[in-house]
Parts: sequence; C-alpha cells; structure tokens
Amino acid sequence: MKTRFATSLLVSVAWATPATMMLATAAHAADAVPTAPQASEPEIIVTANRRNEGVQKVGGELTALSNADLERMHASTFNDFATQVPGLSFQSYNPTTNLIAIRGVASSTAELGGAVSLYLDDVPIGASTQFGLGSQSFNFNLFDMDRVEVLNGPQGTLYGANALGGAIKYVTTPPKLGETSAKIELDGSATDHAGTNGAARAAINLPIGQDLAIRLDGNVEHDTGWGHDTARGLDHLGSADVVGGRLQVLYQPDDKLEIRLSAFAQRSKANGLDVGFYNLSNSTPVAGAYDQQYAVNQPSITSVAVLSGTISYDLGFAKAVSVTSWQRNHGYYQTDDSVFYGVIVPIYASVYTAYFGAPTVGASPYSLLVDTNTSKVTQEVRLQSPSNHTVEWVAGFYYDHEYTGELVDLLYTASPNGQLPAPYTNYPFYGWLPSHYTEVAGFGDVTGYLGDIFDMTVGVRYSHQSQAYGSDISWIGILPVVQNGGIALDPTYSYESTSSQGVWTYLFNPRLHVSKDVMVYGKVSSGFRPGGPNFVLPASFGSTVPSTFQPDKLWNYEIGEKGSFFDHRLTFNIDGYDIEWTNIQTTQNVNGINQLVNAGNARIQGVESNFVLRLVQGLSLTGAGAHTVARLTTPAPVLGLANADDRLPLSPRWNFSVGATYRFDVGQTRANASITDTWTGQRTSGYQGSATNVYYSLPSYNTVNASVGATLASGLELSVYVRNLFNSKGQLSAVTLNNALSPLFPVPVTLAQPLTGGITLRYNWGGK
Repeated sequence: MKTRFATSLLVSVAWATPATMMLATAAHAADAVPTAPQASEPEIIVTANRRNEGVQKVGGELTALSNADLERMHASTFNDFATQVPGLSFQSYNPTTNLIAIRGVASSTAELGGAVSLYLDDVPIGASTQFGLGSQSFNFNLFDMDRVEVLNGPQGTLYGANALGGAIKYVTTPPKLGETSAKIELDGSATDHAGTNGAARAAINLPIGQDLAIRLDGNVEHDTGWGHDTARGLDHLGSADVVGGRLQVLYQPDDKLEIRLSAFAQRSKANGLDVGFYNLSNSTPVAGAYDQQYAVNQPSITSVAVLSGTISYDLGFAKAVSVTSWQRNHGYYQTDDSVFYGVIVPIYASVYTAYFGAPTVGASPYSLLVDTNTSKVTQEVRLQSPSNHTVEWVAGFYYDHEYTGELVDLLYTASPNGQLPAPYTNYPFYGWLPSHYTEVAGFGDVTGYLGDIFDMTVGVRYSHQSQAYGSDISWIGILPVVQNGGIALDPTYSYESTSSQGVWTYLFNPRLHVSKDVMVYGKVSSGFRPGGPNFVLPASFGSTVPSTFQPDKLWNYEIGEKGSFFDHRLTFNIDGYDIEWTNIQTTQNVNGINQLVNAGNARIQGVESNFVLRLVQGLSLTGAGAHTVARLTTPAPVLGLANADDRLPLSPRWNFSVGATYRFDVGQTRANASITDTWTGQRTSGYQGSATNVYYSLPSYNTVNASVGATLASGLELSVYVRNLFNSKGQLSAVTLNNALSPLFPVPVTLAQPLTGGITLRYNWGGK
C-alpha cells in the first residue's frame, strides 16, 4: 500500500507541477521585476523547523495565528481558535484540559496517551506517558502570546514522542531590549443560559541597561458555566477560574550570545462540566439542552509550573542552542461514575454477602478521584547551521526524565469517608501508581539546495525510552485472601514492571519552487508514541492483557502547494495526505478497570486547504477547510470490533471556516470589523457495533462570531464582540462509558459556549 501511494504521489507531483506553473505564470508574468505586495500583511515568521522562516516556506501544513489574529478572535484559550484550524478536532474532558486530535489520529475518547505534542516555546509540556495522563492537553491562556503554531502531520524527527498527529507550539512574546512598554486588558461578557464572565490581564516590558530586559505578565479569568443540574438545583456547572503569570529575562550582551530565562505558572479550577444529557439513539436532549443530573460534585484542578533557560551562541559555522527545563504538572479530577460502578460494585459485593456475610452495598453514588503529579526535566542541545541556501543542517541531543505519582480512588460517597462498610477496609478501588520515564534521543536533518528551484530535507531521529512502573491496588473484584489469620475482602495487590524500547523516525521533504511565490512540496514523515509496562491485574482476576504494550507508529505521505498570486492579493495553500497507522494504542476496560493495549491498524486520508484574499485596501477574506476519512483497516477485538472499516472517533468528515475582516480609518482612529462562520461536520464517539466503545453520533453544527473594534491615537482600544451569534447548541464531544451497560442511560455531551456578548478594553503604552 505504501509503494502504491508513493507512486501515486510522484504522479500527482508530475501532474500538479505544470498546472501550478500555468497559474503562477499568469499571476507572475513580471516575476523578474518584483512588485510591492498590495494591501498585504507581514508574513508570520515561524520556528516549526527549528529555524526562523516564513510560514509560506514551510513544506507542510502549518497554521500560524499571530497575536493580532488571537486578539481579533478574542481568543483566550485553545477552544476559542481550535475550530478555525483545518484538520484539528478535540474532546473536552473538563473546562481545564482537552484531548486533541489532528488529522483524525485518535483511537477513542478514553485514550490515555497523547497523540499531539504540546510545546511552550521550545519546552515540551505535559507527561509523555499514559500513566501521567499524557492525552490531557493543558489549556494555556493566550494573553501576551506572540503566536500559536499548529503543525499538521507527524513531527517525529524534530519534536520526538507523541507527535503522531502533529504538534502545537505556543510561542510567548519575548522581552525586548531598550523598550519600555505595557499592556492592560479588561474583558467582560455575558453568556446566555449562564451568567457573566470577566478577565483582567497585564504585561510590562522593562529594559535594564543596554543588554538586559525583563517581561512580566499575568492574568485572572472567570468563565461562567452553562450546565444546569435539575436534580440538585445547581447552575453554572462548568465554570472555571484561571490565574497565571510569567516572568522572562533576556540578556544579550552582543550579537553572538543570548540568554533567556523564564518562569511560568498557571492554575485552572473548574466546578463541574459543561454538559447536557442526551439520548443515545437520536442525539437529542433528554430534557433541556443544558440540563444534567449527577449524584455528586465533579471538581477539577489543573496546574503547570515551568522553569526554563535557553542559551544560544553563534559559533560562526553554526548556532549552538541549549534548552533546559523543569516542570511540574498537577491534575485533580473527580467524576461521577455512579451509573457504571453502581452496577459493577454491587455485583461483586453480593457474592461476598452470600459467602462471607459482608453487608450489601448500594448502587449509588460513586465518585472516581484521579490525582496525578508529574515532575519532568528536559535538556535539548542542538547545532543549527546558518541559512545559506546551499546546505543547511540541524543536529541535536534530547534528554527527558519524568516521575509520575498517580492516585486513583473509587469512592463510595454514601459513606462519609468514601470507604465500603466493615468488614471491608478500603475504597471499592484504591490505586497508587508510581512510574519513571526516561528518554534519550539524537536527531538531525540536512537540507540541500539546487539553486532557487529545488531543495530537499532529509531528517532522522532515534529515541530510546526506559520505563519503570509499579502499582499498589485494592479492588473489590479481586478475590479475598487469608491475611493475618482472617479473611481480607479487599486485599492490596502489588506489581512492578519495566520496559525498554527504541524507535526510529524519518523525514523526506522535497520542495519545488515553481516561482518566487509558488512552491510544490512532497512529504514523507513518521511519528511514534511510546509503549511501556502495563497495568497488570492478578491472574485470578481473569485478565489476558499482556504485561507490556507496544509503541504505535505512523507514516504520513503528503503532497501540497503553497503560493501567493496576483501581486500577493491571493494566498492559496492545499495539501493531500495518506496516513498508515499501526499498532494503535488504546484502553480496554476489563471488569471495570482500564488497561493499555494495542488495537490494530488504521488508514487516514484527507485534504486540507486555506486561503487569504485581499479584495481592496483594508478588506480581506479568509477561509480554511479539511476533509478527513479515518477508518480502521483491521479488526480490533479489544474495542469490540470483529470487522475492519470502522470509522475513527472525534474527527469530522468535513470542517471549514470562512471570514471577512475590514480595516478602516475614521480620522485618527483605526477601526476594524470582522465576522467568521465556522462549520463542523458530524463526528462520532465510540464505534458502530461495539458493545464496549459505544457509538454516539455528534451532529454537525455551525457557529458565527463577529466583532467591531477601534484603536485611538492614544493607544486605547475598545472592541465589542459576539460569539455563537445564532446560539447554536453545538455538541463538541460525548462519553458513552455508561452505555456499555445499557443504551437507555443518558449520554453526557459537552456543548459549545452559548451566545456570548462582550466588551474588551485594552491599553497599549510605550513600545516602538
């Protein structure tokens, strides 16, 4: 299959090149005499390939959102821009974290390992393993971000593990030498069906002498929730409070040496979930669209603290860069699992009642508590050659060590302390799961140029991962044992395991420059996600899950075009790809406990495109869209699937956004108006025909956002915005765990933010 597609790729290149040449020739008849861009904005400079280059020069699909773009969207978190990025989809675990899928690379809504790598500047954020809940991507606040880069497709050679589907890089605004400036921002809004939101944000840049500068920013946010619990009479469920700040120091004594130190911390606290209860059969609400009924509270807290230091020195023949970081990630989540465990736990308890005279255990309520702490140290050292357009190269070394302590308790909340009644001595489930992860990797790429016509990048990375895992668990489903002369109904079971694995990843990226502004490229790239030791239960429990699970790997075959036409009035990019995904990692629930397994293989094919059209001075139209077909190519018994061809969850077949922005002057006041229409197609949660990963259809939905703003000569900005103008009740994601027991149980569905109107007041002072 790979050979067949590689042949098709070459044929497509041969076909597309003359066609693109014709369009380029028509648009650039005077290419030898460059003309000034008409009504164009400066091209965003990105660091996707570990060097500074224009976004239109990167040989792959890349969405770059500048600070101006984020402010125009009034985007404060990932959810505010995600639907406008082609090929990007997500599931909201809670208001503080998301599971992110790019190009359909997601096996289930319950997977524990991340398939998208997350970066803050050059620092990888989050746990690399399933035991640290690596799939739960942290929601960074976007205030004072220089840009966000979303890289579609595997980035295994430069970004290493967990970049199967792609990578998202949050790039902060750096300190600026010789500049005194400040920015203050106040935001207030109201959400239909909910309440009011508010935020205060500030940043200051201070020079200290000629070669030192500091930048300090902070933010406090409150977002109201729109969930309504009709059983307990609670409103504003899903509300979240965020506090964060960042301190950066830049020291640059000359043109060769640059030292940048950074300290960042953010804490997000949420109360409940933004969900409504929906019918499994027809995807309609059980009662009101935002109504839910839970037995217990579901708080969540996530926090990240990062210290990093980046040193770069120009050696002449290359720039040496060292990036050192320490971080601590903490996640605390409580979820109401009364329905699922309210069936399973009483079944086990009834057996012990019959044989040992233990008391009966009620069907409700049960709360699952997960408390995870990960400490992570990383070191990257690399050499980067100058950009000479002859031979350019990058070579480096990467080291990562992580320790994760994960506490998992299933609480019987009918009891004051969460424990089962005597003679039980513990919770229905108790688990202490410590683990260590170490990764050592070497990587490099070389780009060779044939004049200004053709260049090709070849990259490789070898990564070796070692893991040690232990568990101390007690579960009512484990058979009683004789202990201290008596019968222990909930004995503690201890287990330890290690694993050691090595993985190669590759990149082949040819680029043909049809003209100065038009490029056709091909890309063959690979990525992986680490395997590791498994969560093994006693043999008496009847589990046949192996003691280790393997890395899953992915190959991506891609062809694309990037170009600017008609004196840069039109920018148009398009690409097509074919992905082969093997040994897919997922979770398998065995008698109430999730275990890590490899499920089979999948194939994902798609097309992505985006454009910017500048019609007249100040008026521009934008658009982006993707078509994704993601299906299993083998049976997946662990998912309850005996046949191939089942659709992968989360990703829509189609998604697109179109928008218009108009900038104009009124006297000395600069004004702007924008509107964006985003359409997200039908998606799935689970798989059709699976009794364990139950299928739910998430209908397509449409949202319209609009804003009007003005900037005075004094630097004061005022903008008015509306999100979800027509109050679409978009269904973002769903969890069907309970429906493995019965299709009649309601499905908790995470909903898009209802109609929200707000005002932002921003003041910029100083600067150059």
